[in-house]
Amino acid sequence: MIALEHIIKEYDGKIILNDIHFTIEQGQSLAFTGQNGCGKSTLLKIIAGLVRPTKGTVCIEKEKLIHYVPEHFPKMNLTAKRYLYYMSRMDKLESAALETRIHELAEEFFVSNMLDIPMKYLSKGSLQKIGVIQALLKEPDILLLDEPLSGQDVMSQQVFIQKIQELQRHHATILMSCHEPYLADAIADDVYQFVEGKIVLASHQSAGEVQWYTMFFVRTKKAGVPEKWKGHLQFTEQGCILRVAESECDRAMSEMSGAGWNLRGMHCEK
Repeated sequence: MIALEHIIKEYDGKIILNDIHFTIEQGQSLAFTGQNGCGKSTLLKIIAGLVRPTKGTVCIEKEKLIHYVPEHFPKMNLTAKRYLYYMSRMDKLESAALETRIHELAEEFFVSNMLDIPMKYLSKGSLQKIGVIQALLKEPDILLLDEPLSGQDVMSQQVFIQKIQELQRHHATILMSCHEPYLADAIADDVYQFVEGKIVLASHQSAGEVQWYTMFFVRTKKAGVPEKWKGHLQFTEQGCILRVAESECDRAMSEMSGAGWNLRGMHCEK
């Protein structure tokens, strides 16, 4: 879906990206990590078409809808709702369903009372939520996320992870820069590090080093079983037990909670 062909990016004579040659397939979810200024955000902006590389080309399949959520969102005089309406025109959304969609997402991200406030008065976290809502109004083929959780509260983080996992089930391609290991574990198929302008696959634990956790859930009246965990659950009179690797813990908690289960305890297997 995306081919980066020998991408080089220089700023003031300093090489930020050094001959990046990389292919991303449809439906992949990748996380990029590294120190501030290492090139994560620059690469996302190049893929989004917001920044031109010094050398090299970016090839993306035609007619793919790309949405980009920046870490730092500009503060404008527009209200959040008016901004969402303007941006929806670019995606040619039908106005009849737009109002409902905006209010549904605003309620889920706890910003319903902020829609009529000028964006210049909103906090960084609230602006990020508006950016995420805009990106989700119409399901994208490619979603680019630059530090999406850096200003969000815990509850909104869980909603965000659930929404991204829904996109993954619809085979959207997710590219994300982040510092939070739990976010990469919950969303990314692979994690890449930026080292001296290059992209390298992050090291993984060997099979013998994997840490396992046992999680205990109780059901609510409308509890269902997420597709991911079918066949992995051990049911009891009070609820169920799920054994997962450490890297799957956040995803398990998020998806089980979304399906109507409440976590009542977990312990690390020694």
